[in-house]
Amino acid sequence: TQDRRRHRRYTIDSDKLQLSVLLGQKTHSIKDISAGGLAIEYSPVTDEPLESETIDIIATDCDRFCLPKIVCKTVYDIPTVMQGRSFSGGVMRIRGLKFVELTKDQENELEILLRRCFDHSVNNNSS
Repeated sequence: TQDRRRHRRYTIDSDKLQLSVLLGQKTHSIKDISAGGLAIEYSPVTDEPLESETIDIIATDCDRFCLPKIVCKTVYDIPTVMQGRSFSGGVMRIRGLKFVELTKDQENELEILLRRCFDHSVNNNSS
């Protein structure tokens, strides 16, 4: 819940903003993002959940931004209903990833991305 989260979470409006994660050779849409992590929606190729601990964050609508080699830890991976989809039988999952071991440069770049894409101040604990 929002009470347990340390960072403000921003929901992605895909009509206005295209944010995605590159895992291996595939991109996955980001559902929401914060300074501490993000959630992606994906369609598993098999019944196995997505496997990866390092991601690249790509923004195609705000200055074509890329934040590479973000180390993450999976905090949840759950099935979801495919909203707005017309075909049946498609299984989608939502995976929550927590950022771990961000470098100072990565923290700064992430803060810049959130400010650019969401057009307001991001909570920053440093002085």
